[in-house]
Amino acid sequence: MTMRTARDLLEGIGIGHVNATMIIPYLPISPATTDPKSGQIIVMVRQLQKELFNMGATDVANTGYLDEATGRALEQLSGPDWMRMSWGDNLTAIVNAKVVGTRITPQGAIPDAMGQPVAVGGPLDFLPDVPGGLVTYGIAAFFLYRYLRRRS
Repeated sequence: MTMRTARDLLEGIGIGHVNATMIIPYLPISPATTDPKSGQIIVMVRQLQKELFNMGATDVANTGYLDEATGRALEQLSGPDWMRMSWGDNLTAIVNAKVVGTRITPQGAIPDAMGQPVAVGGPLDFLPDVPGGLVTYGIAAFFLYRYLRRRS
């Protein structure tokens, strides 16, 4: 990959010269430490959200704020530490992914490898999936009942 300047990165996601000049000072700062209500951050995040949407993250809304959907999409491109990386590093990951044609999987889409049935569903879907599903939880409940019954 060629070395890109901060202005090149911002223009790579569709930010013009005037806004790029105002946003450049924020690029060495991480998303975790910037003010989300700053006008420059909102402009940059809106453009990031447009790019993420165009790359396949159809659950990302163009709000200008870092919400869950935007975070999941950024995590797919920049990795799990995207909040501690600088804005410049996140932009580099997005622009590089855009150049090579990377597609993002939205939250609602289930990858083919994940197509297995859920072991526990319905009103008990808050329980973690365990081998055996409800049968395992039933057996555990029975033994818990017997244990508590003996103690009283």
